[in-house]
Amino acid sequence: MSDYQVIQQLVYGYAERIDAGDFESVAALMSQAKITFLPSAEVLEGSSQVLAAHRLRVKVYPHTGTPCTTHYVNNLVIGLDGDEASARSLFTVTQALENFPLQTIMAGRYYDRFVKESETWRFSERTIAPDYFGDLSFHLNEFETSKSNFARSNMN
Repeated sequence: MSDYQVIQQLVYGYAERIDAGDFESVAALMSQAKITFLPSAEVLEGSSQVLAAHRLRVKVYPHTGTPCTTHYVNNLVIGLDGDEASARSLFTVTQALENFPLQTIMAGRYYDRFVKESETWRFSERTIAPDYFGDLSFHLNEFETSKSNFARSNMN
């Protein structure tokens, strides 16, 4: 497999693990990386912080064991430079539940950096930059009470 394909799998694998509710695998994937969330500029570093944040914030539904989301990642552009690489892509997140019809809940951009160590590529940084917010109340715990104010304030 080419370096390009390996990096492509890392980018897509993050979304796949989140949608599966497999936060342990998300944490392992990001174990040596720094994740920055915009617009707050919150930073998570290492697997323990990534795992704790996902367990605390992302709602998982008992009937599926997942967040009932689908992350679509597209327009992936990868730049290779020896044992370092960068990537940028767009993401769209949809969600559907029995009492929450299928809808887009967030869209934005990923900005990634990778390093190759001992012939293995890994994430070194990910910046998650949402552009648009929908109703996140069924996806993230912290949006239960302030979802509409948060969405409106970030749309302007």
